Amino acid sequence: MTGLPPRTRRHFPAGAPDLERAGERGATLARLLEDGDREDLAWLAGALDRAALADWVARHGTRRLSRRSRALWFAALGLGAAPRSPVAEALWPLA
Repeated sequence: MTGLPPRTRRHFPAGAPDLERAGERGATLARLLEDGDREDLAWLAGALDRAALADWVARHGTRRLSRRSRALWFAALGLGAAPRSPVAEALWPLA
């Protein structure tokens, strides 16, 4: 994953993340998949291949993305229906 473009850095007011560190890379993916616009997502799609994005969404999307974003990315990446968590939904209806 290459460095973030200057325009995309607006999502990270505390400073650009280190994309080589696993935790920061995951946080970057979550932020851009949740809040990124067309240009941000185009950069992300160029930085990671589809399989890597699909793997991250399948493994972490249930916990790291909103229900709306999770449904979008599961459908867009051909992962089927996004899993639902009755426990999370009982605690927070928007989970």
